[in-house]
Amino acid sequence: MRANRLIILFFLGACKATTPTGSTGSYSEDLGIHRPVMIQSENEEGNNEEQEVKTEPYKPLTGHIKQELDSISKVAFEQNREGKYVDGYIIQVYSGNSREDANRARSKMSTFYPELEPKVSWHQPNFRVKAGKFTNRLKANRVHQQVKEEFPRALLLPERFLIKYE
Repeated sequence: MRANRLIILFFLGACKATTPTGSTGSYSEDLGIHRPVMIQSENEEGNNEEQEVKTEPYKPLTGHIKQELDSISKVAFEQNREGKYVDGYIIQVYSGNSREDANRARSKMSTFYPELEPKVSWHQPNFRVKAGKFTNRLKANRVHQQVKEEFPRALLLPERFLIKYE
C-alpha cells in the first residue's frame, strides 16, 4: 500500500509542468539584408509612390563543380546511347569445374539450338554455359521446356544483359 503511494507521488512529480524555453535571452538578428529595398519617388502628379527595386536574376554556377557534373552527365549519356541494361532471363545448361565438359555442352547446344547462341563463361571456380536472352518470361519458359528434353539439368535464371541500339 505504501509502495503504491510512493509510485503515485513519483508519477505526479514527474508530470510537473515545465517552463517554456525561448525568449529569456536578448538574442536579436537583423534580417533586413534579405528584404527588398523600397525607394520613394515622386511621379509627375506629385504623389509619393513606393517602388520595389528588382534584384538581379539568378546566375547559373560556373566553376569546377559545374564542369565535373557536366562531365558525369556526358559519360552517362554516352553509356545510354551505347545500349541499355534490361532485366531478363537466360538458360544455363551447364555449370561445373571442367572446361572440356563446358565446351561439349556448348557444342551440343549449338547443334540443337543454334539460334540461342550458347556461350561459355568462367566465374571462378566454375565454367558455365548460358544460352538465349529473353525479356519475356513466357517465351523463356517455352524454350526452357524444350531445352530440358536434351539437357535435364538446365535452369532458367534471371539476368541483366545489355541491349544495343542500332
